[in-house]
Amino acid sequence: MKHLYLGIDLGGSNITAALMKRSGEVLAMNKVKTLAHEGHGKITKRLIENAKALFADEPSLHRKNLKAVGIGVPGVIDIKRGVVRYSPNLPGWTNIHLREKIRKAFRVPVYMDNDANVAAFGEKWLGAGKGFRHVVVYTLGTGVGGGVILNGGIFHGSCDGAGELGHTTIIPDGPLCNCGNRGCLEALVSGTAIAREGRQAAGKDKRSLMNKLAEGESGKITSKIVFHAAEQGDKTALRVVSQVGKYLGIGVANVINLLNPQLIIIGGGVSKAGDALLKYVKAEAQKRAMKELYRCTKIVKAQLADRAGVFGAAGIAIHVK
Repeated sequence: MKHLYLGIDLGGSNITAALMKRSGEVLAMNKVKTLAHEGHGKITKRLIENAKALFADEPSLHRKNLKAVGIGVPGVIDIKRGVVRYSPNLPGWTNIHLREKIRKAFRVPVYMDNDANVAAFGEKWLGAGKGFRHVVVYTLGTGVGGGVILNGGIFHGSCDGAGELGHTTIIPDGPLCNCGNRGCLEALVSGTAIAREGRQAAGKDKRSLMNKLAEGESGKITSKIVFHAAEQGDKTALRVVSQVGKYLGIGVANVINLLNPQLIIIGGGVSKAGDALLKYVKAEAQKRAMKELYRCTKIVKAQLADRAGVFGAAGIAIHVK
């Protein structure tokens, strides 16, 4: 079999690898725990061994047919040099020359990028963004990541930092964000933020279903519980979800006015709330974006779930030269 491409998604919890054809067909895929506390040396070794295991598990796949490797890494990436400058999810990862280590292991070209950019490219290539050239992707999880695809390719900015959608300011004096700023979108709509708002709201309304779902311990309320209670019609939970949707809608409206994309994709774990959240996002974005620009922008849910990163990693190995 000719022309194999290897995608690797390095996350704080898991490392996923996939062998794919140029067409996007998946030939083999596996996943192992990252064990981030073990440090970059052991993680890099595990990452390479996990990827090589794909060939061992599938005798019909030969290393000699591997043409390129793509990898997504959380944090600040020097794309030109292939260096992980800093990764908040991987302790001790500062100025790590990861691309060169992978290149030596496989002896093919290696393409490396920020994980959110890579996931965005995955959605554009094989997911909800297929067929579109101007796409913005939000990834809502513990934090809020983002990726911007312009003219079919990842937009990196002047120093590889474009697409930090989670760190646009929504409320000037809002909650403190992990980045040090106040009122960032991440501090308002991430899974962490939704759980925080849910706990506060449930504390004021003891009859809220959220308390029952958390077995009477408000400290156990998660974003999943907030959305589940909202789905059941709990008014307090619905207020939390509508507020989250409003804040995200403001962020989306700003992006629509700034970039005029064809498509905005909402992905990540929090997006599993589906239409319950999306309807509030769309309503707020429609209210705030310029009418003509909103009219030519679609807002949709992501399709690839946790496969977006590994598919996108293979995708940059195939398409980004």
